[in-house]
Amino acid sequence: MTWGEIFFGFHGRINRKTYWFASILAGIAGLSFNALLAYLATGDPLAPEVWQRPADKNEIWAPVWLAYFLFLAWPSAALAVKRLHDRGRPVWIWYAYYAGAFVLTLVPLRNTAGAETSQAAGIFAIILMIFAAYIFFELGVLRGAVGPNEHGEDSLPPGYYGGDYSFWSWMLALEGRISREKWWRGFFILAGACFAVTVLSALLLGAFGARHPELDLANPDWLDSPQAKPLLLPLLALITIPSLVYLFALWSFVALGVKRLHDRDLSSWLILVVVLPFFGALASPAIAVTFDLGESLISLAFLLLMASAIWSVLQFGIFKGDTGPNQHGPDPLAGRG
Repeated sequence: MTWGEIFFGFHGRINRKTYWFASILAGIAGLSFNALLAYLATGDPLAPEVWQRPADKNEIWAPVWLAYFLFLAWPSAALAVKRLHDRGRPVWIWYAYYAGAFVLTLVPLRNTAGAETSQAAGIFAIILMIFAAYIFFELGVLRGAVGPNEHGEDSLPPGYYGGDYSFWSWMLALEGRISREKWWRGFFILAGACFAVTVLSALLLGAFGARHPELDLANPDWLDSPQAKPLLLPLLALITIPSLVYLFALWSFVALGVKRLHDRDLSSWLILVVVLPFFGALASPAIAVTFDLGESLISLAFLLLMASAIWSVLQFGIFKGDTGPNQHGPDPLAGRG
């Protein structure tokens, strides 16, 4: 399948890797297109009148964001339809979601006209968020139908089961099994990458701040000032690139853990024993402040995080997997002396 067919065709099947790679490219193109329109409309690609969508600048940002929405409509639909084909799901799922998302974009327009958001609109937004989570798993997380279906051959190689089939399968797939050695190797690759990115980002941000002592990111007025405009784009790049690496690492940590659970013939849902304490520890300071719960909540969250880390090391890096094949694939140690 050519890239033209991937971005614009509505026939056939694509796997998750192709979907994510093409979606990221389409997203970058869409944001670049939006910046170009902002520049044409205001002379500034980062114009607050466009990106912040203020209520009194509706005549500027509304056409720009509508054009952005239409710019991505065809490629995003083409990618989604082929993934739904791969999953053996009806394509109306995507069109229903996209129509709901378009309707929801009318809510800010009502607000700019002076009308308050209705309770029905709020409920609709919650329902659409749940639907979006379902769409996310269908398109970007779950494996396609095994073998050929009415839309074509399996989008993954013959005999694919996940595990350590390739580097991408090893680091990103949620299917199959991996050994303890593979888990430890993947863990240190990701930990090393995160450490290197963190150190490099700290050095670059420190140097950027030293060159620009006028930076005052906590001040909204400064962010809208002419002095801030030439600094925002390089600063955004310094923040965005490390964030993408961290997101990749987070997904990979989960994928490695799921495959080790498979190797031990345990449920994939046990990965929540790791994921929930991690996000709980991140959210606990804000929750404690919001509800005036004191430091006890933070201490409890970090205690649970430590217990989760110990459980993870035991399950993923210490305990041996099942001997022989199980429902998730062949024994990753088969054939070794």
